[in-house]
Amino acid sequence: MIGLYGIYQALSVGAVTFGITDQFPWGLLVSTYEFFLLMGAGIVISVVSLALIFHVRGAEIVLKRSIFVGIAAVTAGLFSITISLGRPERPFVHAFLNANLSSPIWWVVLFAGSLIAVLVLLAVLMELDNFVDAPVMEAVGVISFIVALGVILGAGYIFGMVESRPYWGGIFAPLYFLLTAITSGLALVAFVVIAEFKIRDESMCIELEEFMTRPVAVGLGALVGLTLLFAFLKGIYGLTATSDTVAMAYQQMLLGSFAPIYWGVGIFVGLVVPLGLLAYPKTRTINGVFASAAAVIVGVFVTRYEFVVGGQVVALVADPGYEYPIASYSPSLVEGALVVFAVALCGLVYTIGMRWFALDIIPEFAQTDMSSCTGGPMKGDDDD
Repeated sequence: MIGLYGIYQALSVGAVTFGITDQFPWGLLVSTYEFFLLMGAGIVISVVSLALIFHVRGAEIVLKRSIFVGIAAVTAGLFSITISLGRPERPFVHAFLNANLSSPIWWVVLFAGSLIAVLVLLAVLMELDNFVDAPVMEAVGVISFIVALGVILGAGYIFGMVESRPYWGGIFAPLYFLLTAITSGLALVAFVVIAEFKIRDESMCIELEEFMTRPVAVGLGALVGLTLLFAFLKGIYGLTATSDTVAMAYQQMLLGSFAPIYWGVGIFVGLVVPLGLLAYPKTRTINGVFASAAAVIVGVFVTRYEFVVGGQVVALVADPGYEYPIASYSPSLVEGALVVFAVALCGLVYTIGMRWFALDIIPEFAQTDMSSCTGGPMKGDDDD
């Protein structure tokens, strides 16, 4: 209901209800779009490819769930960017009638649409498991991997190519997006899978619990550690930069009014706490992985906002009609309502998949023995 209010305001009044300006054109909805889109693509690379391409034992158990989580995340991301345009019906027409093949944004939109299509195809093939063999699924898995990689690197290129916005990292933007996309994608799958079992008050099968507390926990911990290292190196580079523009942007975001949110939530809650939980064997449990995944998701959301906004805080022109040298931006209530809708939409899409499809069934093409996950006794269950 909150989100529907935001949609009504955006469609009836227009983008004037957003906090963005000509000087500050990209705001909360763009960072939310990047958050969900990259997370969905990261799921394909971090989980789906493990099952379909690299055949990592245990990944087959969460394959079906991961596909639907990916569909849900990308759907929420595409909603966020579409509603932010004010006239969302126009892109669907002009993206084809007036296609600009030299535009990286056009290619990212194409890859994002293709990613949804490939994920839906994977979901359909999973339902037709008896008629699909392993080579076919592996081939589709390779295609999904390539498309997901195109989404991530293309999105990073959009930001990195803007030379007037050095805060966005130049050639390092695609690498930063790739690392954080895989990290957040793996975290989202872990969070959703564990949350589903907690809500249903069911015990995980032995293989699934081992997969969550070993490969997923160790992998997520390593990714969080790399992301934390990257964040500190990025901060040191920016705060010690000789360029006034770069230093001013980093000082504003990392030492200014946004600093408590960035360091407290984005870094400490989103990276330091999960790294501590996942590095210590006694907290590398289901609950530990669940708390770590939730913290990573919140932290990445904050740092996506920091990244998008940080590239625009330094004004480009000393025009007296605009703020100079620092521009300001505050998300509006309508933007906040639309973010709420995006989160709810992500949950709704996954819930539909959970209700209509048997996500617990392990595909036959996996050809692996997971007896306790396919109708056998669950860990901790009674004999009856």
